[in-house]
Amino acid sequence: MRTAIMRPAALALVSMSVLLSVTEGSSPALAACSVDSNLQAGSRSGQVACLEARLVELGYDALRGPDLYFGSSTLREVIRFQTMSGLQADGIVGPRTRAALMLDERPVATVPPVVIEQRVIGSSVDGREITAYRMGTPGGRVVLVVGVIHGDEVKGAEITALLRTMPTPVGIDLWLIDSMNPDGQANGSRQNSNEVDLNRNFEHGWSYIEKSTEHRQYSGEGPADQPETIAIQSFITEIRPEIGIWYHQDANVISAGGARKAIPLRYAKLVGLAVGSVPCSQRCTGTAGSFANSTIAGSTNFLVELPGSDQVTGVMVRAHAQAVLSVILL
Repeated sequence: MRTAIMRPAALALVSMSVLLSVTEGSSPALAACSVDSNLQAGSRSGQVACLEARLVELGYDALRGPDLYFGSSTLREVIRFQTMSGLQADGIVGPRTRAALMLDERPVATVPPVVIEQRVIGSSVDGREITAYRMGTPGGRVVLVVGVIHGDEVKGAEITALLRTMPTPVGIDLWLIDSMNPDGQANGSRQNSNEVDLNRNFEHGWSYIEKSTEHRQYSGEGPADQPETIAIQSFITEIRPEIGIWYHQDANVISAGGARKAIPLRYAKLVGLAVGSVPCSQRCTGTAGSFANSTIAGSTNFLVELPGSDQVTGVMVRAHAQAVLSVILL
């Protein structure tokens, strides 16, 4: 179930610094722009061009612009964006829609890319450390990003590593874990060294799945009976992330879990992935995201399925990192 990555160069940056700004009768020119008034069908101004450029940037590109006029094609794309973002689909670009599009924000203040805390939160079956890196603003909105759960799905760790080199938006308390399964990663296996699928071992919704060489989704003998799972559950309970992003492969889809669906839906648009379910060959029991969502009321933990490792390029890794920095502000 692999789909092509759409518009790899059309990345939504945290600062709205490269959008179209036009004046009546002029040609579009590259400049900063924002929208600070309501727009609707029939509106005509340079702010319409800013709106249309932003829609195109997010993949809502079945419109005639960017130009100065809010016509029927712009209306259709605005309604489509509102529907996908869980907003009232009235076609009016008011305060809520502007905020969802990040059109009424000035460039976001950032904290330099410095790891302010490096914490060993536990260890694996074979004694390898599980490390969490903290960046941004302590006391701000807590965000957790985990690069690897299954040891043979490793490209998410490149995203977390890249995020450590990128400025963090002010007000975000960002925690990055490259891998919660260092043994599986070292062994090139889905499971940990006890042959347990760690994404079937969390307490919430756990049920027994027997060991098998065919499906490799052994749940363990009891909920959270593995040291890696215990470490992550304790860490989640301690830091209480409002947003959590968990990377997998190779289904090439976003599973939009959590309380605020607009966050994974926006992420999907930014990176050009479809939103859908990720089938489990056995049962989707005892998963990390469901544990976090059930433990932290109102939180939004969702799963990002990257494509196969041979398809994940450096450009794609950067697109995902930039998407993280965008959606954690919603």
